[in-house]
Amino acid sequence: MLHANTVFRCAIMPLVRDRNLAEDLLADTFVRAIENLERFRWQGKGLLPWLIRIGKNLCLDHLRKAGRTVAWPEGFEQQIPDLSDSNAESLLGRAELSDVLRERIAACLTEVNPRYRRVLELRLIEKLPRHDAAAAMDVTIGTLDVLLFRACKSFRKVYVRRYASEDAGPEFPQA
Repeated sequence: MLHANTVFRCAIMPLVRDRNLAEDLLADTFVRAIENLERFRWQGKGLLPWLIRIGKNLCLDHLRKAGRTVAWPEGFEQQIPDLSDSNAESLLGRAELSDVLRERIAACLTEVNPRYRRVLELRLIEKLPRHDAAAAMDVTIGTLDVLLFRACKSFRKVYVRRYASEDAGPEFPQA
C-alpha cells in the first residue's frame, strides 16, 4: 500500500491518537477506497488526497459515534482542509494542524517556561526566520538555536505527560 504510511501519519493518527484504533481505521480506509474505486475521478492530483479524505471521514465518524466530539466546535468537518485543489507534493509540504492538535499545543505552551514558549511561538508558529526571531528575543542566533532545542525538549515532556497513553504516545524523535 503505497500511501498507507502517509494516510496513517497525516490523516488518522492526529485525530484519534490511539495506535491500535488508527491501524484499524487505516485498514477500513483502504477497504472503503476499494469498495468505492468507481467513484474516484482522476483530476491529475493522484490518489493520496482522496485516501486522506476517506481516512479523516472515517475518524470523524468513529469519534462522533464514540461521543468524543462534544468539545469540538459545530461544523468541525468543514474545517478539515479540502484536498481537491491539492496534489500529493503540496499536501506533504503543508503543516496544517487540526483544531484538536491546536488546542493541545496551546494547552502545553501554557506549562512551558515563558522564554521557551516565546522562542517556540516565534520560530514554529509565527515562522519567523532565525535572525528575526533572535532579534525579537535580543539574543544571538546561536543562543536562539540552543533555546529552541531546549524549548522543544521541554514542550515534548509536557505533551507526553499530558496526552501520551501507555500503549501509543505521540511520534516524537528522541533527542
